[in-house]
Amino acid sequence: MLYILLLGLSILLAGYNISRRNAKGPLPPGPRGLPFLGNALHIPPEYSWLTFTRWAQTYGDVMHLSVIGQSFIILSSRKAIDDLLEKRGAMYSDRPIIPMAGELAGFGQYMAMFPYGPRHREGRKLFLGTLNPRNAPRLQAIQEETVAPFVANLAEDPSNFLLHIRWLVASVVLRITHGLTIDSYDDPVIQTMEKVIHDVSKLSAPGAYLVDSLPILMHIPDWFPGAGFKKVAKDARDNSSRIEHKLYGIVKEQVARGTALPSFAGDLMQNNPNATPEEEDLYRKTGTLFYTAGSDTTVSVIESFLILIAQNPGIQKKAQAEVDAVTGRTRPPVFSDREALPYLDAVLKEVFRHKPAGPLALPHKVRQDDHYAGYWIPAGSTVLSNTWAIMRDPSLYPNPDLVDPERYLRDSNENLNPDPRIFAFGYGRRVCPGQMLAESTLFLTAANILASFDVSEAFSLDGSEPKWGGGVVSQPLPFKCTIKPRTKTAHHG
Repeated sequence: MLYILLLGLSILLAGYNISRRNAKGPLPPGPRGLPFLGNALHIPPEYSWLTFTRWAQTYGDVMHLSVIGQSFIILSSRKAIDDLLEKRGAMYSDRPIIPMAGELAGFGQYMAMFPYGPRHREGRKLFLGTLNPRNAPRLQAIQEETVAPFVANLAEDPSNFLLHIRWLVASVVLRITHGLTIDSYDDPVIQTMEKVIHDVSKLSAPGAYLVDSLPILMHIPDWFPGAGFKKVAKDARDNSSRIEHKLYGIVKEQVARGTALPSFAGDLMQNNPNATPEEEDLYRKTGTLFYTAGSDTTVSVIESFLILIAQNPGIQKKAQAEVDAVTGRTRPPVFSDREALPYLDAVLKEVFRHKPAGPLALPHKVRQDDHYAGYWIPAGSTVLSNTWAIMRDPSLYPNPDLVDPERYLRDSNENLNPDPRIFAFGYGRRVCPGQMLAESTLFLTAANILASFDVSEAFSLDGSEPKWGGGVVSQPLPFKCTIKPRTKTAHHG
């Protein structure tokens, strides 16, 4: 009975929204929805960017969808994203409320989901206090120290390359955020943080939980039939809270003993010894976000790089020759080599473009009614940027399905084959503050893999072509590939 009442209320609200639309002007075009439900049943829970890209060919690069009275605006062109998220950033920098992940599971307290305002700006300021060019030498030293055992582990046990990659990324991030040295992927800290990442991805997936379409369901009693989603959310909230306090407590104890290594959390504690409880809560959550926001996407891009060079041996050989010419095959590549490796840089750009880890950027929310291209964009609309559509736009990237690093080296027209990294890390005032760290980790890892190994024969566990997942982060599904040292002993061995 309660569900029926809630659905009835939602129908009334949907009808109210329809009447408002008639008064405000035409909405952007989009596929016709069902009565009351709108397009709720038309949006797939996975690979939604492919559906949006297909629809955009019919309805245009600014498209409207409705889900039980809630408006969604899908942007599928560089121009539309630039005009709205960049040029009208003050209006389009909010985040929509995600009932399951944001409210019930508590991830709305992480900076990535903050509403645009003072707390969001303070969170970004904390991030950029660590991830900035001034600190680059210290960050790069940590990455170089970590990639050495990664290469040695890969040479000794290449069949477990997926675990080695996850250990590498986790080790770099935890060393930077909390000053912790992690020896194994089996470490309980990494395992708990990986569970948090899984929870964020699962609970944030569009359409995965009915409560995201009917927020009023947040208020049903926990014992009510069908309220199992509330226990899922509570378990996720408890898990993230435990690891936040554990990590922060470890660093706090080290600071008190005078043994803490320089790190994001340790530096904050020492620079703000009298932090308020609210400030400490922000510090804890920002440190955890550091890990959850960057780990999965960075792992995804490194794995996609492996697949790309395995499937394109000509590209791999050319990149190896460039790395060899710089290092003389007498030492491992380091950060100071980066400017001397333009072809490798082009290969990595193509990894970001061809298989973007975030094919749909995190959603924005428009703060007030707006009009664009003759259409009305209602206040409160969720705005989704279809990065996949941009990366596959033939007017930007000719032959977009072709893996072609040369596209970034042969064209002088900056409007043709633009650097895909300007799309890969979000838009406007919500651009990912961890971009510098993610890019540098990818570069150093890729250069060292090329210097030390030949990679071939990438395929899914069932023997088919590699496939990518369709969740919030698009990551290669478990796959195998052959990794052999180019010499009897890899450079770091």
